[in-house]
Amino acid sequence: MTPQPVRIFPYDHARHGDGPWRVVSTVFDEYGFPFTESGYDADLLRPHEHYDGIRGWFAVAEDQAGEVVGCVGLTDEGDGHFELHRLYVLARARRSGTGNALVQWVLDLARERGAREVELFSDVHFEDAHRLYRRLGFRNHRFRYAPDPWQSRELGFILRL
Repeated sequence: MTPQPVRIFPYDHARHGDGPWRVVSTVFDEYGFPFTESGYDADLLRPHEHYDGIRGWFAVAEDQAGEVVGCVGLTDEGDGHFELHRLYVLARARRSGTGNALVQWVLDLARERGAREVELFSDVHFEDAHRLYRRLGFRNHRFRYAPDPWQSRELGFILRL
């Protein structure tokens, strides 16, 4: 079966509602990760309040039926340094170009906004995502414990633009 293409849209609360939350909570369930609706994961229930369109942006991938199957965020951290956040794709939409399309949306927007570099952090278990980042030119540059309540182990990646 040939995967159907997705469309990328800036997040619209009226249209996309809790779509990002559903995507990320589903992915977390796959990996046995805890998920909270408040605190660390609150940005996923109300992305429009956390990504203001001035120094932060959020997008979703929709399948042909209009269902949210992926998401991604971008923040301007100042001095040309931008950070990619929350790249998640439902299992049924993986390996179809969805993740690539979401990252390209981020990179295009970052370039438009004058970014010198885009950094991201990804849980050590997300090996498919790591391959995508490397294929797009990101390089590993550090390790950290995430600022989440569980101190997840994360790899840092950076792309100089």
